[in-house]
Parts: sequence; structure tokens; C-alpha cells
Amino acid sequence: MNANSKVSIVIPFYNCAYVRTAIESALSQTYPNIEIIVVNDGSTQHMEKIVPYMDRIVYVEKENGGTASALNAGIRRATGDYFAWLSSDDMFEPNKVARQLAFMHEQGAKVSYTSYVHMDGQGVIFGGPSGIGCSTKMEFYKTMQKGCIINGCTVMLHMDVFQKTGYFNETRKYTQDYDFWMRVMKRFHFFYLNESLVRYRVHPEMGSRKHESAIVKEIQSIQAIYRKQLDALIAKERLTITFPIITLSIGGAQRMLAEMVNGLAAKGHDVSVLMPPEGAINYTINAKIIRTKQNYMILEKDYPEADVIVSNFYTIVPGAHQASLNGKGVHVRLSLCYEPAFLPENHISFPTYHISKHTVVLSNWQKQLITLNHGHQAHIVPVGVGNAFRNHHIRDTQTQLQISAIMRRPEGGYSWHREQDYLINQLEIVQAKYPQVRINLMTPPEEFHSSPLLQAIKANHPTFRYLTPGHDGAMAYHYNETDIFVNSSTYDSASLPGLEAMRCGAALVTTYNGGNMDYCRHEQNGLMSYRYENRLAADVGRLIEDADLRRRLAAAGEIEASKWTWERSVDAFERVLYDIRASR
Repeated sequence: MNANSKVSIVIPFYNCAYVRTAIESALSQTYPNIEIIVVNDGSTQHMEKIVPYMDRIVYVEKENGGTASALNAGIRRATGDYFAWLSSDDMFEPNKVARQLAFMHEQGAKVSYTSYVHMDGQGVIFGGPSGIGCSTKMEFYKTMQKGCIINGCTVMLHMDVFQKTGYFNETRKYTQDYDFWMRVMKRFHFFYLNESLVRYRVHPEMGSRKHESAIVKEIQSIQAIYRKQLDALIAKERLTITFPIITLSIGGAQRMLAEMVNGLAAKGHDVSVLMPPEGAINYTINAKIIRTKQNYMILEKDYPEADVIVSNFYTIVPGAHQASLNGKGVHVRLSLCYEPAFLPENHISFPTYHISKHTVVLSNWQKQLITLNHGHQAHIVPVGVGNAFRNHHIRDTQTQLQISAIMRRPEGGYSWHREQDYLINQLEIVQAKYPQVRINLMTPPEEFHSSPLLQAIKANHPTFRYLTPGHDGAMAYHYNETDIFVNSSTYDSASLPGLEAMRCGAALVTTYNGGNMDYCRHEQNGLMSYRYENRLAADVGRLIEDADLRRRLAAAGEIEASKWTWERSVDAFERVLYDIRASR
């Protein structure tokens, strides 16, 4: 693509009182290499508004034939490398052509569209941004099946596109744009620039208001004509994905798996969960469940054919990789934790990171760790926070300051990284110095009832309050009771509870644990300390004594946590899977 490409701006004009402002906005472009083609489509009014610009535009006059015919006349007259459409009642922002063309050069795009804002008849902006971007081609196709999400004046495309798809359909009086995009989609990808570069005018004389019923009929006709084409494009983008999973019991790692399975299935992908017969399912799963015949094992022969196999634990990796070698799908390892430094049998788990070249991690810290040890340049898919977790603003109704933390079952060796002995010690210090506060310990119910060690902690600390929330709603309520949430983990790929607590409006006091560095920043939206500093209790005390600091950190933490949605996570994972498929 030539950095000095010429852009032809075509302005169809028919009896429009706003044409002068449209031409002015085109002439005001910061990008120099443009031509402005005004096509008079048989107007009987307002031609005098064009006269002052005749020496600065290409003027085309024709009999009235509708917008599509005017656009086509302008395109045939154009000498540029790129086409942009500007309706005579709309306006381009001054940097529209420069910014969009640079974006297209960066992306290698033949076609792009942008966001826009609404303005009234006097040019006053009153709404927007109104652009709709899609994270993948399949989402774009499915959205376009329902209706046209592209504002034609935001589009820029290379002139080559017309050679492949033809021109605007002149039999379409109102929906020539929707019809044309349908044909373009078959051969080209629409890149979306999420910047408002167009001002779309809303006024009583606009065609979309005056001819609404006719427009609806044309839309229905277009959707019927192109339905099979879009179905085929969607089917081409749909992935068949197998998730071999040992258990979906309550926990951060299992929550991540459940959200990815359900999110990808909701996007229209064919998702299956392959699981041993005794594997627990404590989350609602909206995908096919395939039970294997062997207890605690998933063998190569159990795998169905798929596009992608997503393993998540070192014991699953060898079988998943062998299934991949046997043509059952490309193997992608979703590393929910770096097992060699976390679990026993690191002499077994460490070599499994040498097997698959496609690795997905949850945080920058985890990516660096795996890169240093194995050389993988892993993809990052961040964790998210569910919709149940939000601030209910009930803290002001409480008379007692509440400090909360999570305790997990110590038996089995899976909780050493949580530094729970240190956590209890620090909470004892807090309780002794601030006896007026309430300290809550939260544990999944089945873990508490099956753990003698947790029950002993309760017996030895009668002043602590023990909670066993069994679902997200209950967990979110207790987060909302919490003024200060305390986390003592020193080794976590993502550290989800701290993020959930922040989303519910609690101030976070935590140790650095790797994964939480992506969302928590010391003194900005939480208080963080390294374990050797032995400062957890002191930081909690600081927030007990300084209510203004506590509220400031809680407010900043809630804003940060609101960005971490499962929708964002699923979108990121889907893009990774598409990228891996494309690289094969």
C-alpha cells in the first residue's frame, strides 16, 4: 500500500440544505491527497450552495436515479486509490481520511469502517459513539444477518473492491449500502476502527425517517437473498473444540474453564467437554458433556475429532498431544497455573511444557515465567469477573467494619501458595489491635465440611466469623459486606478473588503473587506487599485507621475491576484460537 495513496470522497447530492457543511468538512481534511466528487442527482433545490466550491471539487450532474446511481457515477469518475462516501447531510471529522487510511495501512485492510456520533439539524452533537465493532468474523457475520451495523459514511475501501464485487445495486432505493456490504463480505474482511470520525445528522427530512416502511421491506428482501451466503460464511468460521477436563468443582481455575466453555458455545462454536465419570460439575455447562470410561483418566482414544483440543492440566497434556498428532485437532494448552513450581511431581509436569508449542496463560507474570523456562511466547487470555459481582452499596448501613479473607482446604497440598498460616497470624494481629472490627473467613461449603484443619482453625478462633457461600450470589453478598479484603497468596496465575472483591467495592490488601500485578497497583487501587516485608497486618491497620484512603482505593479498584469481564476473556480466547488455526 502506498503511503501517499489518493482518496476519492464521493458526495451524492439531492435537494439537501446541508450540502455546504458536508463539502466544507471534506475540504478541511488534514490528509492532502484527496479529490472531492459532488454528484448532483437531479436536484431542483440548493444548487447555489455548491457554486462557491466549483473550482475545488469535481462536479458531476445527472438525472435523478437515487443514491446508488449517484455513488456509482462518482466512483466511475474517481481517480483515487481509495473510496470514501460522505452523505450531503453528514460531516467528516478533519482527521477522518488521515486516521482511517493509516489504520488500513497498518492492518493491511482493503475495507474498513469506524464509529460515529449523532448531531442534530443545527450541528449540535447529542449522541454516540454509535459504532458497533465485532471481535471476530463469525460475530460480524451473525450480527450482519440481523441488520446493517455499518454507517456507510464511515466506510473506506480500496478501489480494487469494486472490481471484485461490482458497484452499488441501483434497484435498491434505500438499502444499497446493506446490499453492497453483503457482497463485499464474501471476499473481504471489514476492519473496525473504534474511533468516531463521522458526524451523522438526524433531522426530519432524512430518508430513513420518511421511508421507514419501504426500508424495512428492502432489508427483509436482502436478508432473504443473502441468508445462505452468510450461513456458509458462519459455518466456515465455526470451530469444533474439545475441552478435556478432570473436574469442574468450585475454584478459580475451574471457573475460568466453565466461562470459556460456555462463552465459546454461546458464540456459536461446537464445544464438547471430555470428562471422567466421577468428575464433578459444580457450574452450569451449556455444552456437550462426554464421559470417558476410565476413572480419573482421559485417554487418546476418548478424543473425538475437532479443530482444537484445549488441555488445561499437566496430566491431560500427553493424551491431548497424542490425539493431536493423530489428527484429532490442533493442541492448545490453557495453563491455568504453572504446575512445576506449584505441585508435587514437578519432574513430570515440567517436561509437559516442552510438548505443545501453543500455550495460553492468564497473566503477564505467568507468560514471563514460561518464556524463561521453556521459550514459549504464550498468548495471554485474562480472567474475568461474573455479572453477579457488583457493588450493592450496603456498607454505609453497617455499624461494624468488616475484614474478609478466603480459606481453602489445606489437605492435599494444593493450598500452600495461599500462605494461610501467615494469613491467620496477620488477622490475629489485626483482631488484637482492633477488637471492634469483624473478621470473616470464607470457604466453599464442601471444603469446610471435609477439612479437619479448617474446622480446627474455627475452634481455635471463636471471634472470627465463618462463612460458607455456595454460589456466586452468596459470595457477592459477602464481598459487599466487606470493607477490606485480604489476600495472602504468594503464587497465583491470576488471583481471581481479589478482583471479585474489588468489583464489589471492597478495598484490597494483598501480597504480590504474580498474577495480581496485572490489575492491582500499590497505593493506586490497593495496598500490596511482598511476603518478606511481613506487612499484611500493618496495611490492613492503615486502612482501618484511614477511612479516606480506604474509600479512595476501593473506588479506584472498582473502576479497574469493571474492565475485567468474562466477555472480554472469551473474545480474547476466541481470537487466539483463530490465530492458531490460521498459522497452521
